[in-house]
Amino acid sequence: MDKVDLNNFIYGAVMMASFVAGIFFLKFWRKTKDRFFAIFAAAFFLLAIERWFFLFIQIQNEVHTYIFVIRLLAFLLILGAVIDKNRA
Repeated sequence: MDKVDLNNFIYGAVMMASFVAGIFFLKFWRKTKDRFFAIFAAAFFLLAIERWFFLFIQIQNEVHTYIFVIRLLAFLLILGAVIDKNRA
């Protein structure tokens, strides 16, 4: 197994884990209708999309700005959800 195959395997595993976490938070949002869980679900779906770019577009390095913008948006959503939950 070469380095590219190993990277693709890891990107796929992280993408799948992010997608599962998004579904997990979406399930809690459907039960409680709490916006905290909906925002977390959206953030994890964004992280799964970000890893999809690495897996299917074959980017050899992580220096592309648009990839980091997706990741930054996901982390800002998580931060905003925590701040919003603690303000109320």
